[in-house]
Amino acid sequence: MIVFAIVDDHGEAPGADPPGGGVAFLLVQLGFQAGRQFGERLAPLGLEQRQAGMLARLAANEGRSQQAIAALLGINATQMVFLVDELERLGLVERRRNPADRRSHALYLTGPGRAMLARVKAVTAEHEASITAGLTHDEREQLLALLGRIAAGQGLAAQALPGLPPARGGGPAGAP
Repeated sequence: MIVFAIVDDHGEAPGADPPGGGVAFLLVQLGFQAGRQFGERLAPLGLEQRQAGMLARLAANEGRSQQAIAALLGINATQMVFLVDELERLGLVERRRNPADRRSHALYLTGPGRAMLARVKAVTAEHEASITAGLTHDEREQLLALLGRIAAGQGLAAQALPGLPPARGGGPAGAP
């Protein structure tokens, strides 16, 4: 993601906070840092961030159709197929014929997928602790609530995978 800003002759945005002082700037800066660090923590597991996120979402929605999970996550069918194909090649996910609709597939984690998810959860907890190390428990909870409100105000669904734009039409990404 590249962020451009209009600046005056002195390199400052007209009427803006000094560099590093705005909420959007700090969120972008922290997002890049947190994303880079999380990617580094996942690398020894052989997973990318999007794959780890998909494992967690699949575990919470196991047995649902591929199409239903794609809608929940706010991704199109083609992206979903590619991502599930990757996880299937890694032996972490399996498609099964949906007993309720033989034209669709239901998704399930495999045994190795469950083991990998446990490892991802441990890495995620370590990452969260590292990022919020300077906060008290109450401050962390307050920050989480405020960020949740900002995300909701931007139309981002709680289940959507990071990096996806809000759904068109004003509703949250991934809303049915």
